[in-house]
Amino acid sequence: MNADAETPPLRAAHIFLSMPVGGAEDLTVGLMSQMPPSISVIPICLRQLGPVGEEVRKTGREIHHLPVAPTKRLNLPGILRLSRWLREHRIRVVHTQVYHAHVYGVLAAWRAGIPAIIHHQKTYRDLKWRRTVIMRWLTRLAAAQITLSEKSRADICAAFKARPEEVFVLPNAVDTSRFRPAGDRAALRMGLGLPPHAFLVGTVASLTHPKNHAANLAMWAAARQSGVDGCFVLCGEGPLRDELARLRDSLGLQDSCQFLGNRRPVHPWMQALDLFVLCSTWEGQPLAILQAMACQIPVIASRIEGNVAALGADHPGLFSLEDPAEFPNRVLRCYKDPSFRQAILDYQQHRSPKVMSVGEAAVFLSRLYHQLASP
Repeated sequence: MNADAETPPLRAAHIFLSMPVGGAEDLTVGLMSQMPPSISVIPICLRQLGPVGEEVRKTGREIHHLPVAPTKRLNLPGILRLSRWLREHRIRVVHTQVYHAHVYGVLAAWRAGIPAIIHHQKTYRDLKWRRTVIMRWLTRLAAAQITLSEKSRADICAAFKARPEEVFVLPNAVDTSRFRPAGDRAALRMGLGLPPHAFLVGTVASLTHPKNHAANLAMWAAARQSGVDGCFVLCGEGPLRDELARLRDSLGLQDSCQFLGNRRPVHPWMQALDLFVLCSTWEGQPLAILQAMACQIPVIASRIEGNVAALGADHPGLFSLEDPAEFPNRVLRCYKDPSFRQAILDYQQHRSPKVMSVGEAAVFLSRLYHQLASP
């Protein structure tokens, strides 16, 4: 009998408090289907499943709700309970991607004698002193860390006193089996209830302050006044929805600007666009830009560190946040000049950094999991 057939897969727990719509959650879901048979990725939610967790549960794939973190206060008995659960369920690697999951996951894994990976899904920013102290402590207990870039790797090593040989670089990954150019965009739009032949500009981003949606609305108002005949769509939810809806209405954009909320799956909405925009004031490594590039959609984005890292410093669609006219002018030029849109696409295809697929990330992580779990 084949010995490999008798070997059970290595069980890797991905720890979350909840699984809202986000890049870390999408990576875990993608890995669940694209890991080699020797690895099983198992999401564990410590507060509630969240929208993405509920999606996973409905598919029948393994996911667990272990309510050991009911509030924002650290629950020490909950960490002990999680540690026992990890041992009882034969978990061999713990993987965390957000701060509170780092705290619970790394401490529980350390107590259970299981290697833990701290995965930083954002570029490094200065933390409050308490979080810095905690992250330095967790760094000593974790077996490895993952960052988005070499710069983030250097920042993490310096800030948290991490050993360089234990810090690996893994860029954000896109499920290229779904995020790819649309076959028949008009038919796709009709199926989504969108105008089939309009100039369609859109973004995918939470309705929060760093995403700077007020600038999106100001851009669209200026573009409309300059003669752009089209629609603007915004996929995302967040605490600023009502405030932004009032701003939209005050600008007279009710008929040309739609707030679509969280759309799952999101890839058809991305494929439907003529132009993707992102005017954030801060980004880590923006997954939405990478998804747009994989769909071969031209991108207009603010010239901030994360966007420049994803697109390349000379990308023709980058604009300065310091000049309010640059953003609408870039969009207007895309509307009027097909050759400018093509120049953006050519740059993205030939000069922007390569977009990593979830399949490539799965190969990297499967090797790391096996390396850390080896006796």
